[in-house]
Amino acid sequence: MLGVIRLGAVLTGLAAGSFTSAAVYLIGLVITQGESTIRAANRQSAGALLTLALLTGIAAGGVMAGRLAPVNGRFHGSVTGLGMAGLVIVIARFSGSPAPTSQVLLLAVIAALVGGAAGWWGGRHR
Repeated sequence: MLGVIRLGAVLTGLAAGSFTSAAVYLIGLVITQGESTIRAANRQSAGALLTLALLTGIAAGGVMAGRLAPVNGRFHGSVTGLGMAGLVIVIARFSGSPAPTSQVLLLAVIAALVGGAAGWWGGRHR
């Protein structure tokens, strides 16, 4: 049953993951702006916040896709994680990001693993 994919579950997972990432990033940005006025500290906290927001969004999207999938929530979560990574890669390429290929591949592997684990969890706890 690995070849069966419910596109609605994956698209709903992508939407939920994108919304969650944006919400976590915006809330974290409001919190960190009040802490420090030093530019270097703000850059480091912004990078950490972006990473946290992306991982949280991938996990939330994977859980949602896993819950909505009729079978094999892990597969749907992994596809959702790869879709989220694809969105980040497209946005980074159009904005002129100098990220090397190895980092892009690492992002795809991490997204598939996190999304798959979250999809497995979501599929088990329907």
